[in-house]
Amino acid sequence: MAEQLSLEAALNRFEQAMQTFEGAAVRVRQQLAASSAANSEAHAMREDRSKLAAELDRTKARLSDQSRVTTEAVKRLDTAMAAVARIVDKDGD
Repeated sequence: MAEQLSLEAALNRFEQAMQTFEGAAVRVRQQLAASSAANSEAHAMREDRSKLAAELDRTKARLSDQSRVTTEAVKRLDTAMAAVARIVDKDGD
């Protein structure tokens, strides 16, 4: 009878250990799934960052081009205004 109680106690401890192990396995699977999701999200964020960096570079290039065009337009307008002013001054004399 003592052997049977000892065996039942051992089986109970084994059952509790298995339940603890199964709980730990479930938590590890959940953590792996969360880690996988985080890795996927990090990868997507790196791709987005690369796309945004490329778009920023293109935008900077366009801004630089527009700045050059604006500078040239201002120079031409200044030249034209000076020419008009000379003509008006000659006509006024």
